[in-house]
Amino acid sequence: MSVVALSFGLYLYTAEPDFIMDRFYEQIYSEQILAEPEVLLNDSPVFFDRTSESWSIQKNNGDWYTLPNKPESTDRKNYEPKPVAVATAHEDKLTVSVEKEPDRIRLTIVDTDSGLAFLDEDVVLPNLSLPKQNGSFIYELTMEWTGESDPYRGEYVLEIPLAADLPEVFVFSAQQLTQGQLLEVTVNYADDPEDIIFEQSIYSKFRWYQLDGSLRGYLPTNYNVKPGVYEIDYGVKSKETELTQKVEIAAHDYQIQYLIVDPKTEQETRNDAAYAEYYKYYTPVRNQSEPSRYYTDSFIWPVNGTLTTEFGETRYVNDLPTTYRHQGLDLAAPSGTEIKATNRGKVVLARSLILTGNTIMIDHGEGLFSVYHHMQSLSVDIGEIVERGQMIGTVGSTGFSTGPHLHFMISYYTTSLEPGYFLVGEPITYDNFRE
Repeated sequence: MSVVALSFGLYLYTAEPDFIMDRFYEQIYSEQILAEPEVLLNDSPVFFDRTSESWSIQKNNGDWYTLPNKPESTDRKNYEPKPVAVATAHEDKLTVSVEKEPDRIRLTIVDTDSGLAFLDEDVVLPNLSLPKQNGSFIYELTMEWTGESDPYRGEYVLEIPLAADLPEVFVFSAQQLTQGQLLEVTVNYADDPEDIIFEQSIYSKFRWYQLDGSLRGYLPTNYNVKPGVYEIDYGVKSKETELTQKVEIAAHDYQIQYLIVDPKTEQETRNDAAYAEYYKYYTPVRNQSEPSRYYTDSFIWPVNGTLTTEFGETRYVNDLPTTYRHQGLDLAAPSGTEIKATNRGKVVLARSLILTGNTIMIDHGEGLFSVYHHMQSLSVDIGEIVERGQMIGTVGSTGFSTGPHLHFMISYYTTSLEPGYFLVGEPITYDNFRE
């Protein structure tokens, strides 16, 4: 009998006739059968749905055999019933493991209230990140085995219900800044600005923007903010928590510039009519901004030119001191040179002004604006959504100008900022400009 059994086994491995029942394939190729996945929250099993499963094995003769779908494994029924796992601490760990490592793993997180997916990306097991906001979610995990390097292939889809009830987290973009820099403050796992404590003396018009279960706000600094160490008191009213964050603002070494301007040009562009027009059409525009960002990419240079004036310089015009500082960068370039939108946004000003010449202002959302002065021509209109890198006009010398150049500004509402922090991550100076 043993000889007969051995002979039959060899026959199965070499001939593999079509009449073999499924259970024999599973015995012969047991090492190629899909292992059960395991889902844990802090080492405790949690409920999941297996919404899709397909699996094929490669036989010894090279053919592929697709296993029939099985009823759901009874192993999960031994788990303590937890229809929805609840994460309550930032240290909580959601893990998924399976004996055979997939070749591709895709995670989609869907908000069960809205039905919208806010994350869709490739991941690596076993650890899955917690949601970036509180609420109820479905983790849809698609695991794929391609069969390119292993004698099995298939796809397995899990749906893991998860609720997040995590405490608020305050994130400061920096603790040390230089005049001209923008401090960004984010409160993750918070959606009620009225419940947040935030007291500071850097910027009197501070406000929160609501972002899918989080809050974000900005503290702009420039030459008008005195250097020193500032204390920011923050916390959550309902939880009676309050902490203090110290932020140091360092002084920037601003240059002094002496300009000689044709008296006729100065008389024609710096007069009562010019200032009245400026305050009527220009100033009010930066008091309103879209409450969400138009852009997702980094900022780019608006023109290929040469730096002729740094941000924050004090000026003497025809040997007389001015009462203002230079609020942007002057980039000299030949007349007609193309000017590009530094990022995506909405055109909120596009007109000729006596003082600033042909001028464009773009709202990038959440209070951030880019501004372009002295242009020769304008290629966009008010209300138009412009894309990052889109041509918006050309270099000129209109308005109060001594030659063809672009005066380029970035501001948080009406507070001018150092454009270099948005373009290259540091102030742009005569010394580092060519770098």
